Amino acid sequence: MRVAYVFNRAAGGATEAAPLLEKALRDIGVELLPMSWQDGPLLEEDASILASCDAAVVLGGDGSMIHIAKIAAFYDVPVLGVNGGTVGFMAGLEMNQLDRLPCLIQGQYSVEPRMMLEVTVTRPNETQTFTALNEAVVSHGQLSRLITLEVTSGGKTVTTYRADGVIVATPTGSTAYSLSAGGPVVDPELNCMLLTPICPHAMHTRPLLFSDGASLTIRATSEAYLTVDSEQAVPLSPEDTVTVRRHPRDARLITLKEDNAFYEILTQKLIDRR
Repeated sequence: MRVAYVFNRAAGGATEAAPLLEKALRDIGVELLPMSWQDGPLLEEDASILASCDAAVVLGGDGSMIHIAKIAAFYDVPVLGVNGGTVGFMAGLEMNQLDRLPCLIQGQYSVEPRMMLEVTVTRPNETQTFTALNEAVVSHGQLSRLITLEVTSGGKTVTTYRADGVIVATPTGSTAYSLSAGGPVVDPELNCMLLTPICPHAMHTRPLLFSDGASLTIRATSEAYLTVDSEQAVPLSPEDTVTVRRHPRDARLITLKEDNAFYEILTQKLIDRR
């Protein structure tokens, strides 16, 4: 079994834990292909390593996991996240559970498909396309002021927000920024899109849920920014539109935990962290 081994060299906690995890992986007899990654985009030569592997193991927090899982999805490679961060909600294993690693080479694990988003910015003379595993956010620029956001679907008006911004999240992303903005937690086995306003200037405004077949188009009537999974920050003008739909590919997450039920993890990672 060939396994790509990735950890964020810019993260202090992951750097300290990396030798322990590497030894544990070599001890179970996998062919390990280390990748040198430090924030930012993955280098082309590292992406080619992913393409040649049966699985990838990522040591780090949710940000590292999201970045690698999105790239691995294009090669149909499942990813095991080992929590080297603070929350590690997407991790399939904790550092104190390395005794379960033999299950990886024995095939005794589950793979969870996670819906992703295709995010397209359309300008008068060009288009840009991005991939999101958590969310796409359209929000105000450098000045802290309300902006007006028009949301349509299938050419019909859905709503108009006066707010700091709006989040379009996957079920995976429902426990991230959307949750902080007042959105509900959505079971990742569902395939849907969650539209959550950020600090709306209206008492009746609530998050909206759309099917995974929907296509949402957002236009800000003043200058704004699009942020995708907290990675890309794209300036928007009033002439630009942002269209969000389901991505044709899913990310694939490996879990080796015995207590891998979503709501048990939810309790451990979020509810009990008071």
